[in-house]
Formats: sequence, structure tokens, C-alpha cells
Amino acid sequence: MLLLGLFCILSAVQYAVAQVPDPTPTPQPSNAEGAEEDPTKPIAFSIRNEYKNLRNGAWANSAVFRFDEVVFKKLQNPGGLKGIILRFDVPLNTVHIGTTTQTGLGDIYAQAIYVPRASRGFSFAFGSGFVLPTATNTFLGTGKLLLAPTAVPIWNFPKSRRKLLIRFQNVFSVAGKSSRPDINYFVAAPAVIGHLYKKWWYTADTELRWNWKSSLGSGVSGFLVGRLVKGKFGIAFKPEILWGPARAGDFNLKFAVFKIR
Repeated sequence: MLLLGLFCILSAVQYAVAQVPDPTPTPQPSNAEGAEEDPTKPIAFSIRNEYKNLRNGAWANSAVFRFDEVVFKKLQNPGGLKGIILRFDVPLNTVHIGTTTQTGLGDIYAQAIYVPRASRGFSFAFGSGFVLPTATNTFLGTGKLLLAPTAVPIWNFPKSRRKLLIRFQNVFSVAGKSSRPDINYFVAAPAVIGHLYKKWWYTADTELRWNWKSSLGSGVSGFLVGRLVKGKFGIAFKPEILWGPARAGDFNLKFAVFKIR
């Protein structure tokens, strides 16, 4: 049975106005644009629902609870942001394969990101993600402890209220059940985030994945539309299409409710 929850996305981007005075003020971006994609902008929390239409009649649904926190706030590189940004994703999964359906806790994702460079035009973040083998059933997780070193360059365009970022990650297993297959794949995920109208914004992105073990590639392309609804609360909806010889399914549907900081 599908878990109706909600997908998150987006806190983010506070640009300065142009350095040269202009009689027409440059519009300022919402603090919600890019919350999910921009690792330099921690959100308060989000609840997202993600439905995956898998191959051979299988499907999966996840209700993911995300929480962000900033620690070591005295740590700062000149020209960078203070502290280390922590992120935690706790998934409640339902997976259907063949005639079997399982529901329970999935693998928890944790991330630690530091931003040594943050300017009006360019920012850079790096750190690592960690996938913990917390799934309560073999259908619901990988059974492996995964590391995901991460680097994200971000180009800001304040006048047009757009930004371009590219997330680079290599995800590989370092421990876990010997009976489960090892994991090792590389991700390059460019995303464009922009303003639409008033409190509306969009994100257009593609995740390119290369599996080092099978030497096969896959991709997922999506378009998100989000809106601040009331105060610091917002919603976002995102359909995705999967493609490539190593794709796991055909399409994903994501929905989120979140609160920005």
C-alpha cells in the first residue's frame, strides 16, 4: 500500500543585490529556491514522498523525513560559511517485487558538508554522504555501509535569479553483509534552479550515473515546481524520467512539504 507522504525540496539562496547602484532594484530570491539541491542552504525539515515505478511490474514508495543542522559554528575559512552542515534522511519504505510486498525502515542517509568558498557569484561545497544499513528487510535496503565523497561547485546569477550547480559523488560500500553485492558507482548531477513568478520557482536537473562494477550507465531527468504556501512552509512536485541501459525503472513521482529556515 502506498505511503502518502511528501517530498522535500528546497531551501535556499540569499544573494546580494548588484554591486553597482541601479535605479531599478534587482529582485531578491526566495529563501526556498533550491533547498534540496543546494547543500549550502540547510532547511529546517521536510517530508517527501517518492514513488518509483520499477521494471518488471515492481514498484517502491518512500516517505522520507529530512532534518538539517549546523554544527561547529565557530569553524570558518576566510570567504566561506561558518560551521558544518549536517543532513539526515530517515526513510519509511514499501517495496513490491513479484508477489511480495514489504514495508519498514530503509537505509538512513547522513551527510556532512563544509563550504570553504561562498561569494555572490560562486560557491563551493565538499564533504561526504553516508548510507547506514538500517533497513529492517533485505527488500528495503542495500545491506551495506556506503560512503559518498561529495563536491559541489555552484554558480550564482543574482540578476536573473538563477543558479547552476553540479553535484559530484562516488558511492561505494565499505562494510556490510557479505551475502549482499558490493556497490561502487559515480554520479554527476547538474541542476538549474530559477525563479518563475512571485513565490514560485523551478529546478531542472539530470543525474548521470556510471556503475563501475557493471560498466553500464543510467540517468534520471526531472523538473520540479515549488511554491511557498504560508510563511516559511512550502510544497514542491517533481516528475522524473529514467533512461539508460542500467536504469532501475521507468519514472518517479516526488512530492514534498518543507519548512525553510
